[in-house]
Amino acid sequence: MKETMESVRRAPGRVRRALAALPETSAARQGLACLGTMAAGVLLAGCAAAGQPMPFAVCLVAAAGTPLRALAAMLGCLLGYPLFWGLQGGLEPAAAAVLVFAAVCIVGGAAMQAGDWLLPAMTAAMAGLVGLLFLVQARFTPGAVALYAVRLAAAAAGTRLLCRAAAVRSPGALLAALCLLLNGAAAVELAAGVTLGQVAAIAAAAAAAGTGSGLLLAAACGLAVDVAAVPPASLTALLCAGALAVRCLPFRLRAAQLVSFLTTVVAGVLFTAGVMPELVPAAALGCCLAAAIPPAWFLDTGERAAAAAARQLETAAAVFQELGNVLESEARVPPSDTAVIFDRASDRVCGSCVLWSQCWQQRSTETYHALCAAARPMLERGAAVREDFPRSFTDKCCRLDAFLSAVNRELDGLACRRQCDHRLREGRTVLRRQYAFLRDYLLQTAGRTAGQEPAAPARYRPELGIAMAGREGHRLSGDRGACFRTPAGLYCLLLCDGMGSGPEAAEESAAAIRTVAGLIRAGVEPRAALETLNGAYILRGDGGFSTVDLLTVSLATGEGILYKWGAAPSYLLHGGRIERIGTADPPPGLGVGETHKAAEYRLSLGEESLLVLLSDGAGGEDAGRRISALAGESPKALAAALVAEAPEAGEDDRTALALCLRPCSIRG
Repeated sequence: MKETMESVRRAPGRVRRALAALPETSAARQGLACLGTMAAGVLLAGCAAAGQPMPFAVCLVAAAGTPLRALAAMLGCLLGYPLFWGLQGGLEPAAAAVLVFAAVCIVGGAAMQAGDWLLPAMTAAMAGLVGLLFLVQARFTPGAVALYAVRLAAAAAGTRLLCRAAAVRSPGALLAALCLLLNGAAAVELAAGVTLGQVAAIAAAAAAAGTGSGLLLAAACGLAVDVAAVPPASLTALLCAGALAVRCLPFRLRAAQLVSFLTTVVAGVLFTAGVMPELVPAAALGCCLAAAIPPAWFLDTGERAAAAAARQLETAAAVFQELGNVLESEARVPPSDTAVIFDRASDRVCGSCVLWSQCWQQRSTETYHALCAAARPMLERGAAVREDFPRSFTDKCCRLDAFLSAVNRELDGLACRRQCDHRLREGRTVLRRQYAFLRDYLLQTAGRTAGQEPAAPARYRPELGIAMAGREGHRLSGDRGACFRTPAGLYCLLLCDGMGSGPEAAEESAAAIRTVAGLIRAGVEPRAALETLNGAYILRGDGGFSTVDLLTVSLATGEGILYKWGAAPSYLLHGGRIERIGTADPPPGLGVGETHKAAEYRLSLGEESLLVLLSDGAGGEDAGRRISALAGESPKALAAALVAEAPEAGEDDRTALALCLRPCSIRG
């Protein structure tokens, strides 16, 4: 069933592509265009306002574009007006259609080059000329004069709209053309009072529900049908109510949207005491048709661009997923067999020995057991010595020293191969995780809507104190810090301590700050941002790294998370009590897996708590005591005092960050 519905949805696109493949001048394409124009002329002949015929089919004759299509539109008028209004009622617009067709054939392409005014004026003039004869017959009664003026205005405006819809294809002109077709379709009765206009209007409104223009389209479709003949119940109100119900849904499941729209329309019919019961089957049929209409047809330019961008992001995410699968399904490297070591050593040393046949053929079993006995201690030590082999082997081997040297060379090669294999697997793991991170980020970005929920109002404001000092009194410090806010309303505090001191350490910590802060600002989760930094250090492989202290705290609740990776312990001062956070863990860049990741600590800063982040040079065993002694100081004074009183002053760069959240002032 799902495949069938998908095929139905894709059918219009396939038909459109098939038509586009036909040559512009081919007879098949021109014939199909003429048939479509004639059908539209028949349908527009049913257009009415308060039960009176309108000359919109005549406008199609003028806006057809070519004499052949104008002829098809005129034939549609000659068929449609008598069909919907009878011979007497359809005589006036049918005669106007013939005159307009004649004028189009005479004027030709000059009308299209004269600007936007000639065709509407010509159509209004022809319609006015024919209508004037019928107005004289009606003796210029007020009602006839008003109807005459309305038809002249409709002729000019309708021609202008249809010309613009055919040439420019602007959303407004296309919507107006759709409304004219729905108005004409309201004259086509299907069964039991259900009209084609009602079904088509409900189908269009239901298909567009949930898009940015859904409510506007519902109102336009409903008005187009209601204007044809004043109904006892407003279809416009029912369609708008259905569109609003769909917009209120917390999710965008297509089936749920159609069910919600149908339920709302049926409930509206029942609320009006069922004065128009035919709307119930019309709504059911329209919602069934809406299931086959792609909602993308009703997106505006911005929404189409956003949808196209989302599809591109999802495609890119699928590519990264496939790349990750390729790395995950890599061929497993078989473990190195120790027998290969002895085989290669024997080939190099024993091949030319006179005792080769005795050791490796006649007493092969004894030689095998001797080598097996030496394998375990040899591998554990990483080198082979004489004592690893039994006396029965060493006493009979006449090239033992050369054999041991060859075995040790093979052991060195084995260790090198194992180390390279380990680094290769580690690098593949890092790449696989980076591909997974990119996939998740692209999918998250694709699913993020423009109408994102606004961040909660801030109840706290950050008060931050920063103090820094270089090693041995130098002005340049290898520590770097940053504070920023994310679009989601989080306040972030970041401290990085580069390895060593001086310009190289400063550049290392600054690069870590740019990487982590940039990713978080772009919407990446802090944990994923830190794992990306770890992967970059591993792939770089030069031994350089930077420790990381990262705090993310909500200014609405005061709740936050402190991420620590290789950094010195931090301290939380609350109610006179000091709490030490974190231990001396390895920094990022040393490995992957569960044992190599940032530690997370949940904390609350909402009740005048003070958090202190320290680099290695500003810490020490008595850091907690010094912070407790300075508890009454402001964050700026506390940070300055901690750097000045650091016990290891002069031996390393020193940085202290002190953060306290203050309640926001409430203004009346």
